[in-house]
Amino acid sequence: MNHPLRLAENPGLSSYDLTGYKGNRGKNFYEEDKILQRVIERYSSDYKPDHKKAMVDHLQGYGELVGGILDELTEASHKEGKYGEVVKYDRTGNRIDHIAYSHEQKLSRKISYDYGIVNLDFHDEWKFPFTDLHRQALTYLANQNGEGGVTCPLAMTEGMIRVLQGIGTEEQKKKYLPLVAGKGSFSHFMAGQYVTERVGGSNVGANRTIARKGENGKWILNGEKWFCSNPGDLWVTTAKIEDTETVGLFLVPRIKDNGELNGHHILRKKDIIGSKGKLTVEIVYEDLEAEALGRPAHGIANLIRYVIRTSRVHVGLAASGMSRRAFMEAREYSRYRTAYGKKIQDFPAYSRELAEMRILYAAMVMPIFRGIDWTQKGILAEQISTPLMKYRSSSLSSQITHRAIMALGGSGIIGDYTCLPRLHNDCIINETWEGTHLIITDHALGAMNRAKIRDSFVSELKKNFDSAKKYPELKVSAEFGENLLLDWNKSIEEKPREWKETYRVDLSDQAYGALVLSEFLEQAVFDRTSGSKKSKFDSFAKGFGSFLFRTLPKTFGDYESFRLDQEEVDEIVNW
Repeated sequence: MNHPLRLAENPGLSSYDLTGYKGNRGKNFYEEDKILQRVIERYSSDYKPDHKKAMVDHLQGYGELVGGILDELTEASHKEGKYGEVVKYDRTGNRIDHIAYSHEQKLSRKISYDYGIVNLDFHDEWKFPFTDLHRQALTYLANQNGEGGVTCPLAMTEGMIRVLQGIGTEEQKKKYLPLVAGKGSFSHFMAGQYVTERVGGSNVGANRTIARKGENGKWILNGEKWFCSNPGDLWVTTAKIEDTETVGLFLVPRIKDNGELNGHHILRKKDIIGSKGKLTVEIVYEDLEAEALGRPAHGIANLIRYVIRTSRVHVGLAASGMSRRAFMEAREYSRYRTAYGKKIQDFPAYSRELAEMRILYAAMVMPIFRGIDWTQKGILAEQISTPLMKYRSSSLSSQITHRAIMALGGSGIIGDYTCLPRLHNDCIINETWEGTHLIITDHALGAMNRAKIRDSFVSELKKNFDSAKKYPELKVSAEFGENLLLDWNKSIEEKPREWKETYRVDLSDQAYGALVLSEFLEQAVFDRTSGSKKSKFDSFAKGFGSFLFRTLPKTFGDYESFRLDQEEVDEIVNW
């Protein structure tokens, strides 16, 4: 029988170069990621062999899940009609203020939770320490599917675990840790953070929610919260102690001990442009029962120490993971797409775009894990690098996802063709999380102005530049980075306060440039001391120097010496 439209004979519908294109689904995202493998190898060098093998096996297993079923579930749960909804009442008219998620979203959370990406140390079968290296590598992998309705809740839940372990009472630990971390819990990443109010924003001290002392050690809160991230079973919140300006930190269960809904009303869910897999809502507190977390007078300090710091590391890891995926998508597409008789990956301009995208995501991943290592060792330089990486990695990730969309052309803007539009919107949300750029660079400047912290930062970077200068092929990059560092340090020491506050973004960009060059050169020197005559990170440092020449207002050196040749470009792209 002839088809009435004669589709079989239509030349425009025959197979073409992208007919077999499937993107990256089905790949093991750990095994594909040479930068992450490098990080794991470097920072686990002192692990016992059985511990290291168990960690790598665990990461490989999660890499398979992220590239397979979790990628499928994330895509399926980000369709119209699949996003979470607020259910105000049950069938008999009782107010329940419940968040109803799709089956796909709940299953995605359950798989990652049960795998132990936030709570592996609560799994009886895991016999080793659950180190920050291991934990944050899992977080980075999870974010290669975007926020996905999982990684913001993951950060909230990790913050909850840390604050309970750090300042929770023994009763609170016994009662709530099984809920948010227990292996048998049905609350999968359902810990939240409710701090922001309409009047306060990042200025928590301006908030108006009030806490008064109630009975049996409870506190009664009345007020509102404008951004409630991940409304769920348990959350941290802030409120001013009645008749004072002291901001306390409090723990709030959704359901009271007597089984009743705690005193809050969900007004509506936020219509935000990204991170749609999990809900963000507005809430009013009406005689809400809460428990103090730590000493009330230390509320803001504890919030920053346990919750915000955790979230800021997650912001950097999220930016890195999403940027890594953007590079993967652009590279994979280039292997199939043909234009003017050849694969688009073979066009020098395209391959250079891919190379810079890879350099830039490596320029997030490696300094973040360096900062995690500094934290473990008590190196004060971390107090500059953590806010610095929160700011710079989150801003770069939006640029990288945008560049990847452009690399795919028209295909890049189609939401059911590629994950890139969703990742791009998630990156923009990630930029605003835990402080906008002007807020976070102010925090970075505060650390820069403290002599001991600044001296530590300068010392850590300068020793890497000094080591690299011993090798002729690294000397130009090392001197460039050292000049950036010294000029930055001179500005911090000599410029007046108002000048530094005005140009704190410029100062942060300069410090970031020096930090990344230092990191790439340290990696290059490490390879040489391990017996190699050269290192792939020679080209990473060189290519990043080229990026800095184009993006920093004040640079020193010869731009031409930082241009990558095509052989270096291909090595970066294909590694």
